[in-house]
Amino acid sequence: MENKAENFDKLYNEILPVLQKYECFRRAKFYKCIFIEIGIILAAAIIYYFVSPKLDADTSGFVFTLIFISAMACIAFLIANPVLSYKDFKSGLKCRCNKMLKKYFEDIKWGKSDVNDYLIKESQLFAEYNRIYYDDKFTGNYRDIPYSVAETNMLYITSGKRKMVFPVFKGVIISFYSNKKIKAHTLITSKGDSSIRNYNPANLFICALLLPVIFAYFREPELRPMSIICLISVLYILIDFFIKWRRFKGVKLEDLKFDKRFSVYSKDQIEARYLITPAFMERLNNLRTAFGTKKIKCAFFDDQIVFAISTNKDLFELGDFHRSLLNKKKVKEFYDEIMAIYNMIDYFKLDEKTGL
Repeated sequence: MENKAENFDKLYNEILPVLQKYECFRRAKFYKCIFIEIGIILAAAIIYYFVSPKLDADTSGFVFTLIFISAMACIAFLIANPVLSYKDFKSGLKCRCNKMLKKYFEDIKWGKSDVNDYLIKESQLFAEYNRIYYDDKFTGNYRDIPYSVAETNMLYITSGKRKMVFPVFKGVIISFYSNKKIKAHTLITSKGDSSIRNYNPANLFICALLLPVIFAYFREPELRPMSIICLISVLYILIDFFIKWRRFKGVKLEDLKFDKRFSVYSKDQIEARYLITPAFMERLNNLRTAFGTKKIKCAFFDDQIVFAISTNKDLFELGDFHRSLLNKKKVKEFYDEIMAIYNMIDYFKLDEKTGL
C-alpha cells in the first residue's frame, strides 16, 4: 500500500513473460475468427452474384434475403464464439498468473465467493429479484480480513405468457466483515436509485398501468366494482411500498457535494453520521473512480459492509481478448480495482477489533 506504483511495476514485470506467451495464443485465435467471418461474407456475395441473374425478380429477392440472413447468422455465431470461449480465456490467463498474484494479493482464490442470496437480501441494497447470474467471482484476504467479490446480474421476470423482464442490478458486489459492531442498518445510494429495500420492481409499473383503468372503469356504473378492486390493489401496493420506506429515515449530511451525489438512509441517525465521515466520503468517491462508474451504493448492517457498484465494464481482468495483452493499461486497471478494496478496508481499520 505504501509503495503502490513500485509494487505495480514489480507485479507487471513478473507476469509479463506469461502475458507474452498468452498473447501469441490470443492473436492466433482472434485473427482466425476475423478471417472466417470475412470468408463467409465473401462466399455469400459470390453465391448471390452467380445465382441472382438466373432467377426472376421475386425469387432473386427471396434468395438474396435467405443468403443474407444465413450469412448474418453465421457471422453472429462466429462473433459469439469468442465470447463463449472468453471465460476460458480469462480463467486460463488468471490461472497462469495465480502464483504471482498471490504474492501481491494475499490468498486470492478465483471461482469462489461468499456473496449469496442471503447476504444480498439482508443488505437491502437491491430490489426484489428472481433470477441471478454470477460471472467472475473470487475471495481474498487483506490484513487477516477476508473479502468476497462477485460480478452479478440480477433480473426480475414476471410470470405468465407475456413475461416482462426488469433489470435490477448489473455490476460487482464487494463484501467483507466488520470487526466493529454496527448496531443500526445504514444505506448509502447514488441519487435517484430507488431499486433498494427488497421492493418488487414490477409493483410500481403495475400501479402505473392500473390507474388509467381505474379512472376509465369508474365512469361506467356497471364497471365500478372492477374499478374498486383495482383501486384496492393499488392501495395495497402503495402501502407496502410506504411501510418498507418508512423503516429507514433520511440522513442529511453537512458535505453538500456528497449530499448532491448520494442519498443516505439509516435506522440510527447518530451512528450513520459516525460512519460517514469526510474521509469515508473521499474513499467512496475513489472507489467509484477506480471502477469507472457513477452509480455505487453501500450497506452497513450486523457485522457486514457491502458495496454494490453498477457497471457494464468487465472488471478484475488482466487482459482483453480483443486487445493486445502487452498493454499495461488492463493490468493497471486490475491492480487499481484491488487496491481500491484494500483502501476501503484500511479506512475502517478492520484489522483492529475496536467498537464504534
